[in-house]
Amino acid sequence: LYVQKGDHFDAGQPLYIVEVMKMFNKVYAPFAGTVEEVLVKSDGMIIRKGQAVFRITPDETIVIESPEEIADRRRTVTSRYLRQL
Repeated sequence: LYVQKGDHFDAGQPLYIVEVMKMFNKVYAPFAGTVEEVLVKSDGMIIRKGQAVFRITPDETIVIESPEEIADRRRTVTSRYLRQL
């Protein structure tokens, strides 16, 4: 593990190394956040595909928009732009 409980990490920073068939692979953070809990007990632990290694809190909240909301937002921005012309 490269990070411990309470550590802040940035997007692209390595979080841990996993060994698969004698090959060591670094796993990088896809986003920035803070480690709330480490869910693996020690080095050399066997983990499964999809198993959680950390419990984290991301720095940014994810907002999921429906296709209708996206279309409405685009219409609003386009109308505002056209009024400026």
